Amino acid sequence: MNKIFVFSLSWLIYLVFASSAKAQPVTLSVSPPVVEIMLAPNKQVTQIFTLKTEGENLEVIPELHLAKPADSTGHIEIDPAPYDQTTAPLTISLAGSNTTPILTFEAQSTDVAKDVYLALVFVPKTNLPASERTTPTTPSIAALILVTINPSGVMPIDLEITAFSPPYLHDSWNPLNLTATIKNNVDIMIRPEAIYEIISPSGNTLFSLRLDPNLILGHSSRLLTPQLTWSPTWKNLGPHTLRLTVATQGGTKLTQVEKTIWIIPIRITVIGFIIIVFLLTLIYKRTRFKVA
Repeated sequence: MNKIFVFSLSWLIYLVFASSAKAQPVTLSVSPPVVEIMLAPNKQVTQIFTLKTEGENLEVIPELHLAKPADSTGHIEIDPAPYDQTTAPLTISLAGSNTTPILTFEAQSTDVAKDVYLALVFVPKTNLPASERTTPTTPSIAALILVTINPSGVMPIDLEITAFSPPYLHDSWNPLNLTATIKNNVDIMIRPEAIYEIISPSGNTLFSLRLDPNLILGHSSRLLTPQLTWSPTWKNLGPHTLRLTVATQGGTKLTQVEKTIWIIPIRITVIGFIIIVFLLTLIYKRTRFKVA
């Protein structure tokens, strides 16, 4: 059965090449802002989008553009050229009005799973060509359409934990702050779960943090949030294990990495060493003065 998942408004995308006019502000909103579609080859699904405007009356034209990940924090880059259906595995027909477009998606025949990422962009209606329709004072908005075409129903998974490099030594006086990134090495998007754990030298779990299940698009990386922040106490000394586990939302472990970090009272040790050196120097000077 085809499934359509609608995500939160935090995914609302404003085109980087367009912003609200200062002289006559226009507020735009589109619903749903993000749609995820899973399709089998030669199957169809229909989705309705609704554009709402507040302020100046604005005529718009809905256009489809390819989208791709722009960085590891979830931002999207939109191709300024319109979507070319002749070279893509996804055929899309558009009906309805300009402010309430009805899109029908049909996946073409394929033997391998693949994703298509699109942006439904509402641009002002003018007589200019598509490449010249936007200006720095033109309000525009887009909805993301993330499509997975899967002939078998089996999702290929190949995730890799990167940028996870805790220091070998850490001062117990300071909080430990760490970040990590997950790299998706396949064409299919996935929304995994992850958890940080800190294990004591005796094997007890001292701290655990469940991370946000962020969507990772195909062949992209995603920074895990929130950042790991742990404040050791005077009891937390010695070699500790930092464990990062990535799993499916059903609980199946996908990948795991463990790193060892030594928690040492570095600052206290340095201060104590300085005090001892100072006292020894003072004693030596006084002893030398008495002998003289």
